[in-house]
Amino acid sequence: MKLIVTETEHFDRTAAGFVSGYIRMKPDAVLGFATGSTTVGLHRELARMHLEEGLDFSQVYSFNLDEYAGIPWEHPKSCRCRMEEQLFRHVNIRRERIEFLNGAAADPEAECVRFARAIDACGGIDLQVLGIGTNGHIAFNEPGTPFDSRLRVVPLAQQTIGDKSAFFGGEELVPRCGITMGLMDVMRCKRNVLLARGADKADIIRRSLRGPVTVDVPASVLQLHPQLTVILDKAAAAGL
Repeated sequence: MKLIVTETEHFDRTAAGFVSGYIRMKPDAVLGFATGSTTVGLHRELARMHLEEGLDFSQVYSFNLDEYAGIPWEHPKSCRCRMEEQLFRHVNIRRERIEFLNGAAADPEAECVRFARAIDACGGIDLQVLGIGTNGHIAFNEPGTPFDSRLRVVPLAQQTIGDKSAFFGGEELVPRCGITMGLMDVMRCKRNVLLARGADKADIIRRSLRGPVTVDVPASVLQLHPQLTVILDKAAAAGL
């Protein structure tokens, strides 16, 4: 595990520097992206680097980690819509190289199979960006998720629904299920980078990185990954 701790004001640039460095090293990288409050600044900084520094996305392949179930991609809170707004519409990535899970798919199980086959056709994900929930979830893998879980439809934990309530404009508007890569899918990625910022993440970061590896803290499985980089601001790192 490689741990990088930075000042909060440098967090987004540090994370973007790590991802952009990988793109420059491997221009045809297969990247896995995540959506959430932690990654907004990363995406915007990558867009800035494309516009101002010529960071080239033309050969990059992109897969998104998860999506809310039951909402179309045009929904302003969908992961796909947010990725478009924050990054993809601002860079030169080819549209045919962008893959999302379809939250409105008529057959979600078939959609999971399609997405998994698309990842395999690209040779697997080279670098997966991960956020972490206050209960230790990564993607929509909530506490209790088996470590051998794969792409699937999952119910969201009540804590996650509560955490998302302000974003959706009320708890009653938060989707109750998601479509997500499983923990085994995450562990099969060649490299993972876990991002966390803020004092509210300090306890779960401590439990995830220094506590026992347990399904009660899904992110703790990352301790077993051979190529894990963790980027934290000082507040999130306070418990380490």
